[in-house]
Amino acid sequence: MNAENPVKKKIGKKAILLRALNVIIVIAFGAFLVYYLLNQIDISDIKQAFTGMYRPTLIGALAVMLISNFFRAYRKDILVGSDRIGMGDMFLVSMIRNAFNMVLPARTGELSYIYVLTRRFKFPLEVGVSTLMVALIFDLAIIFSLIVISIIIVGINTYSISSVSVIFVALALLAASMLVLLYLANIIDFILIAYRKLLNKYRVRENRPIYRIYDKLVDISKNLKLIRGRKIYWKVYLSSIAIRVLKFAAYYLIIHAILAPMGYSFGDLNFWVILLATVAAEISAVLPTHALAGFGTYEGAFALAFIMLGFTEEISIIVGFTYHLVVLLYTVFLGIISIIIISMPFYRIKKNKLEDNQ
Repeated sequence: MNAENPVKKKIGKKAILLRALNVIIVIAFGAFLVYYLLNQIDISDIKQAFTGMYRPTLIGALAVMLISNFFRAYRKDILVGSDRIGMGDMFLVSMIRNAFNMVLPARTGELSYIYVLTRRFKFPLEVGVSTLMVALIFDLAIIFSLIVISIIIVGINTYSISSVSVIFVALALLAASMLVLLYLANIIDFILIAYRKLLNKYRVRENRPIYRIYDKLVDISKNLKLIRGRKIYWKVYLSSIAIRVLKFAAYYLIIHAILAPMGYSFGDLNFWVILLATVAAEISAVLPTHALAGFGTYEGAFALAFIMLGFTEEISIIVGFTYHLVVLLYTVFLGIISIIIISMPFYRIKKNKLEDNQ
């Protein structure tokens, strides 16, 4: 056992160094993009765009974002399907999840949902993981559907990109996501069979961490089958549509609020064109290159898509930074408020209220 410790320490140090190096590279890449993009414009233009936004549209956008978060909480509440947590509780959990997702790279902020659900509301780990997996797959399905619709309506051939190939890829991804959703539990079962064979081959004892991972995967598979057996997918699907449509509608309104003082009207801003640009920025957030809070990478992806869709480089960069700042600040603000509320001594979750009533 003593011989294993130096090896474990060496592996642990190597893993920490690699993670630290990855973080440094990602932050440096984001900083470079911020520096490069800001050099293309006058920084005062971003300040002017941020402070001069058209207030009525901006307020409408923030209200729509809040409503979309209610639907997100409703979807999670349906998936969890327990009296131990109420809609108010789940709304706060969703706000916390959104805030961490905006700040942390590659959607690692999703783990905050699992953490709060298990630590604060005492749900088993498999409940958080399984409901998160189902919600993510539904999100992918809806996003791919919106991309296909956008491509068809905008007529992407205008921008020298093959519409047939792009639509084919989007449809293939949509079909794949739906198939994964329907057979997710079966896929995990298949993985478990292979996992079990490896455990038996190397005679792994039940008290080892790698064996406990196997047990958790078994629980996750069972929970996924329970979710599918409750026949709630149609409710989850409809709420997923509401979430995505409202979210991109809010983004559209934010961009209108930024561009309205520059002389742009709703007639000048095609919703589907704006959707394609915002989808490009959202996709950049799930990549390993996503920098801290998305600065640089988020604006870069948005600006590139906006330029391809017919806007000038200057306008694209200004809108990218301003739009990102609005979404980031609003989401983090709601997340901080939710963390404060859920941590207060007077806040009592539904589970505790039910126990008191009994």
